[in-house]
Amino acid sequence: MYRMAFRWTMNAAEAEDLVQDVLISLLPKVAQIEKVERLGPWLIKVLYRRFVDLYRSRQASPIDETVCVEGDEFFAPTDCDNYRRLELRRALNRALRSLDGPWRDIVLLHDVEGYSAIEVADILEINIGTVKSRLHRARKKLKKILAEETFSVSHACQEAER
Repeated sequence: MYRMAFRWTMNAAEAEDLVQDVLISLLPKVAQIEKVERLGPWLIKVLYRRFVDLYRSRQASPIDETVCVEGDEFFAPTDCDNYRRLELRRALNRALRSLDGPWRDIVLLHDVEGYSAIEVADILEINIGTVKSRLHRARKKLKKILAEETFSVSHACQEAER
């Protein structure tokens, strides 16, 4: 839950507050929660709704039920990454950041978090066909962006090796 909250808020403290708020609100409903078949997707759905409600109520800036991605990266680099892997990772982060909210949400939930298309449809409360078409379009756009980025990284590596 925290990982998704962080990806949506891009702020550790806000992500912690969001998760805590959801868990506290669910405490009195433990008996009902035990009856939920697929708890993971259900919790993410509750978290997503709370995220949208929180940012709507703040009205610091207009938001449509999309993921906020200013600031940090989706994947944090590790010390053992070499230059090429680090640059590719950064390219992927930039590509994900460049996607519009609905497409980014679906890619994050499906490809990064590993939820099935049916679970993503349930979490975002949209049709399964919409999930599949948005996922296809998002991957197509990511492929195009990454092809351009990969060329830049490869070119930079070749120049550095000279």
